[in-house]
Amino acid sequence: MKVSLLFLAVGFVLLLLQTTLPRIVPMGPFVPDLALVLCVYLGLNHPTIGAVVGTFLLGYSVDVFSSNILGLNAFALSLVFITAYLSSRAIWVHSPLLSASVVFLASWVKGGSLMLLWATFLTMDRYGLGSVKYILVDALLAAVLAPALFALLKRGQNYLERVKMPEEIK
Repeated sequence: MKVSLLFLAVGFVLLLLQTTLPRIVPMGPFVPDLALVLCVYLGLNHPTIGAVVGTFLLGYSVDVFSSNILGLNAFALSLVFITAYLSSRAIWVHSPLLSASVVFLASWVKGGSLMLLWATFLTMDRYGLGSVKYILVDALLAAVLAPALFALLKRGQNYLERVKMPEEIK
């Protein structure tokens, strides 16, 4: 339960940073996808039903706060979780380089799924070769940030697992 609350709090902070950081620090159209990194971490290290629901809700929260179409990021981050989970079953992913490569791949899965949804249900006018450049830069940003964020999440998780809860008051 303590670890679930940690991931809930971290998800809230990352969502807050992801939606407010572009307004505070001018970075152009490139915003690091911190929610994606958290979803990959959950897929690699905590493949539970709670993590699946948390990933969907995190994606839906991204939609609510930074998108005018609800459900796109929820669907894309759910695909990211599935990608990370399947990659964790295929390879043993615990080194920072391999986890960064899974984040890079998951970013392409998210970008590709969003492009596919736009092309299928909305319009293809907004996507072209330029969008591939944005997906590449976003994937590189997420992959560069992933090892540090994974280390912080692992450290917080280890700390919470070592802390003993006080006995119930009788």
